Amino acid sequence: MTVIANFFNNLVKAIPVLVAKVGTILLLIFTLGLFGGYAVALTGITPFIFLIPIVAMLIMWYKLDEGVFVLILLTLLVIFFPDVVNSFFSAIL
Repeated sequence: MTVIANFFNNLVKAIPVLVAKVGTILLLIFTLGLFGGYAVALTGITPFIFLIPIVAMLIMWYKLDEGVFVLILLTLLVIFFPDVVNSFFSAIL
């Protein structure tokens, strides 16, 4: 019984450290997103580049390999042919 009590006592002591680590990782992700948005705004890349991870996540939910392929394909398409992507979305909207 002492082993279980010690385990939970140490777990309670570790919670602030775990929360700090998770918070640090989330802050890193948000900072990278901030710099990514700033770079997209400065370079004039189409803002539809932010839809790429969302589309890839939807496909990865069902098939991992096809989702990774779509992520790479759409990223290359937006980087090398931004005018095609802009005209495609303007035709849809």
